[in-house]
Amino acid sequence: MKISRRHAASAAIAALGLLSLAPRAQANDAASYPTKPITIVYPYASGGASDTLARQVADVISKSLGQPVIVDPKPGAGGSTALEMVTRAPADGYTLVLSASGTMAVNPHIYNLKYKPVEDLAPITILAEIPFTVVINSSFPAQNLKEFIAYAKANPGKVSFANAGIGTQAHLTQVMFMKAAGITANIVPYKGGVPASTDLLGGHVDAMIDNAAAQVANVQAGKVRALFVTTQERSASLPRVPTADEAGLPGFVTSGWFGLAAPRGTSQAIIDKLNAVIVKGMSQPEMRRKMIEAGWMPLGDSPSDATTRARGDLARFGALVQQIELKKE
Repeated sequence: MKISRRHAASAAIAALGLLSLAPRAQANDAASYPTKPITIVYPYASGGASDTLARQVADVISKSLGQPVIVDPKPGAGGSTALEMVTRAPADGYTLVLSASGTMAVNPHIYNLKYKPVEDLAPITILAEIPFTVVINSSFPAQNLKEFIAYAKANPGKVSFANAGIGTQAHLTQVMFMKAAGITANIVPYKGGVPASTDLLGGHVDAMIDNAAAQVANVQAGKVRALFVTTQERSASLPRVPTADEAGLPGFVTSGWFGLAAPRGTSQAIIDKLNAVIVKGMSQPEMRRKMIEAGWMPLGDSPSDATTRARGDLARFGALVQQIELKKE
C-alpha cells in the first residue's frame, strides 16, 4: 500500500504533537502530585539509626507536600528484598525506598539479584553520608590506632574483630582497613550491627567496625573507644575522634551513604519535585542539628549526582569483592 507524501507529513506532525505533549503531561502530574499518601519502603528491621533518618525525611516530605508519608519496614537479604519490591512498584512517585551504598553498590556483587539497583531505580538524592568507625572494648589494651595496630601485629589473628555480616559494606571496609594497616585479625561476622555491638559491649569480641551513627551513644558514654573515623574530616557528632590520617593511617578514606530512590520510569518532574522539597527541608538548621547529633553528615545532592555516586561505588566495590574472592549467595 502506498502512502502519499501528504499522509506521511500529517502522520509526522501528529507524532511530533504527541511528543510535545509528553513533557506537558509530566509537568501537570508533578503539579498535582501527591494526591494520596506516599510510602517509603525501609529495607531493614525497625529501630536502627537509619530508621530514624527515614522517618525524619518522611516528616519533611509530608509537611512540604501535605500528604501522609508512611515508613514501611521490609527487611531481608541485606536490604535487597525491599529494593526488589520497589523496582516492581508503579512508577508514579507513591512508592519510594531508602537506598544505601550497601544495597545499591555492594549487594549486586554479593547476592544473585533479579534486578539491577542502579538501572532499575531512579535516585532522588543522597540524604546523608556516614563514616565508618573502628571501636574497641574499653578494656582492650590499646588507647589509640597506633597501639591497636601494634598489638594486632604482635598477636596475629588473635584480635576478634566483628562486623554486621559477610558482604556488608562494613565488612568490605574492614578488609580494606586490615590491608592498609598490614594486620591480620579473626573476623567475626554477625547477622546485623546490633548483635555485634551487644557482644562488643559484653566483652565477647575485642573490636568492631560499624557506621559511626550507630556508635555515637556508646562512644559518648565511654562504653567503647573509637580509634578513628573513615571520612576525610572529623564527624561533627564525634569531634574528639580523629580521622584515619590524623590517627596514623594516611590516605584511608571511605564512607557509606543513605539516599532515597523511586522506581525507574518515574517522571523526572516528580523526582525533581521530591528532590527540591527534601533538599530544602534538610537545609533547615533544626533538621541539620538533629541529623548531625545522630551521627549523619547531611548531604542532599541532585538526582544526577546521586546516580553518578551510585554507579561509581558499584564499580569500586565490585573490584574489591573480586579481589577478596567473595562468592555470591
